[in-house]
Amino acid sequence: MEKSRIFALVIAVVLAVAGCTKDGPDLFKGNWSFKTSGTVVLTPSSGSGSLTASVVTESGQMDIITTDKDLGNMVVTMNAVLGDAVVMDAVARGDSLTIDSFNRLVRLQVGMETVSADVTVSGGARRYDDTVIFTLEYTGVCTYNGSGYIIGGSDIKCVAKLNDY
Repeated sequence: MEKSRIFALVIAVVLAVAGCTKDGPDLFKGNWSFKTSGTVVLTPSSGSGSLTASVVTESGQMDIITTDKDLGNMVVTMNAVLGDAVVMDAVARGDSLTIDSFNRLVRLQVGMETVSADVTVSGGARRYDDTVIFTLEYTGVCTYNGSGYIIGGSDIKCVAKLNDY
């Protein structure tokens, strides 16, 4: 009799702890401080060779808001200091957040020059303790020194740290 009570107690504790584990939207929602940086490869539209350009670093505040918990739908807003406000849709499932592709204008540092680029952003994120790491892909086009370039080969990270209140 005593063994069955102990077994039942252990099962109850395991279920209680498992029920407290966050995933989906609950894992990602909150107010965060972020920083985005990385590189892209520029390939000439006509010709050969390629250049590596740095994405101009952005930092600021990010909010991740649940719009439909059952479906995992979320909205991510990024308000960059001295920069743009960006809004993106995302879906949280389990321990990952997938960003719906969206278009935006970004600044790239190519040598000593800063150029604007029209890019399509896609990617996803995972949470590690109080940090979310986004792995982003930029594709698109830009003009540098009067020539057109195709943007690819991106290695872009956005690191967001949960703000404590």
